[in-house]
Amino acid sequence: MPDLWSQTLLPLLVATGFFTALHVLTLRSLEPVYPRAFKLSRAGAAVVLTALGVAALIDGFPHWREAYIYHHADGDWMRYGLLVVYGHLVADFIWMYVGARRHGIQPRKDLIIHHGLGIVGFGAALYLEIGYAIALVTMVTELLPLTTGLNAWGKRVAADGLVKAADRARLHVLAWLRMPLWLSLCGLSVWALARGDAGDLAPAYAIAAVGLAGLIALDVYWMQKCRASVDFY
Repeated sequence: MPDLWSQTLLPLLVATGFFTALHVLTLRSLEPVYPRAFKLSRAGAAVVLTALGVAALIDGFPHWREAYIYHHADGDWMRYGLLVVYGHLVADFIWMYVGARRHGIQPRKDLIIHHGLGIVGFGAALYLEIGYAIALVTMVTELLPLTTGLNAWGKRVAADGLVKAADRARLHVLAWLRMPLWLSLCGLSVWALARGDAGDLAPAYAIAAVGLAGLIALDVYWMQKCRASVDFY
């Protein structure tokens, strides 16, 4: 079991502080309108998270048939990467609370559910000390907040072309990156459970399958919202 303070709580506090500071600096220095500032700061965070996802995708690739669920060696960098992601989720909840209290902005229920799934799933991975890779691989889909950030910046500078391009890109990321990844990982997780040879990894596969099913449902909802206002091609 990793040392609670030096290998868990301290990295988590640092990550939470970093992403919270990013929200604050964006609102104070770049965009005074809270909803757009939130989107822009999340886009900045998405750059970090996507990089972590790509690194995990490459490092854990030999385990793709196992849905990126396997036993990690002590000191694996992915544990710290996962704590960074966890800090991002906590910071977003903090900032949604600030938005509600200080700016009267009602938090998005779908985003709360999405982040809640991450809190539970990633927390389980940290507690069970397995599943770091699959948790981080999902971060490659953080390209989506980047498109949302571009949309917000387009509105900030009144660039209608950028707004439309960002909306179109968002729909394509949902359809051609996120949904195929969720379906593939969910299918592989269910298949591992169905084979009956998951062993002590069975809890991780079960949590992954349920969490990914929730992400699939959320993305279907988001795709419907996108298509209501954006032509697909």
